[in-house]
Formats: sequence, structure tokens, C-alpha cells
Amino acid sequence: MRLTIALCLAFAAVAPAAASGGGEAAKKPESHDRKLTSSVSWVSVDPMIVAIMRQNRVQGIFLVEFGLDIPDEGLRNRASATLPRLRDAWLRAMSDFASTRIRVGRQADLDLLTQRLQTTTDQMLAGPGAQVLLQQAVVREK
Repeated sequence: MRLTIALCLAFAAVAPAAASGGGEAAKKPESHDRKLTSSVSWVSVDPMIVAIMRQNRVQGIFLVEFGLDIPDEGLRNRASATLPRLRDAWLRAMSDFASTRIRVGRQADLDLLTQRLQTTTDQMLAGPGAQVLLQQAVVREK
């Protein structure tokens, strides 16, 4: 019983400091924008992971990191504004690709993957102008 009371008191003392973000780590601003280049035309896309399914079972995962090179400022602003929709379309395209074209233990066809992501991007942005550039693609067994 004393151990339970001691743990509760310790938690009560630590909880306000943790909630207020006390400490050195809280002073650093958290940045989700992973800028790989100083080019203003670069639009970063968060890494995406989809499951590799076979016979209604997860066989592995497929991780893809890429970004967009969009020289046109208007198109870049439109792409940034519609990034959640683009991400949804990319995830659907990647899920289809992973379920039909990827085998665990084999290298993924990155040319076909890039082509599918590029086609999806062009459809969502109503035309060409944004170039998909792959950074990393990983197939991992479950």
C-alpha cells in the first residue's frame, strides 16, 4: 500500500512538469518540415508506409520517402494546400502497387513506382508541372 501511495505522489509531482513541457527538450521548436535542399521549389512529403498483403495476411511493409520538385510557385502553393488529398491518393496508389507488384524478399520496381506516383500527382494537380523524386523505398518482411 505504501508503494502505491509513493508512486501516486511521485506521479503527481512529475505530471505538472511534463504537461508544461519543462526541460531543455521543450525549448526546441519541433519541425516537421524536413528540408533536404535549399531549393524553394522542393516540397517535402512525409514518409508513407503501406502493408504488403497476400491471402488476407500482412506479409511485410513497404516504406517510401519522396518529395516533389515544383518550379511554378502557383502550382507549388496549390500542391501544398492540397497535400492531404495528394497523400491520400498516393497511399491508395501505393497500396495497390504493394498488393500487386511487390514480393517480400525481392527488390521493388522503382521505375514503375515512380511512374505511378507521378501519374497520381499529375491527376490530382490537373496537369504536369510537379516532378516526383524518390528518396528511399524499403520492402521489409513482417
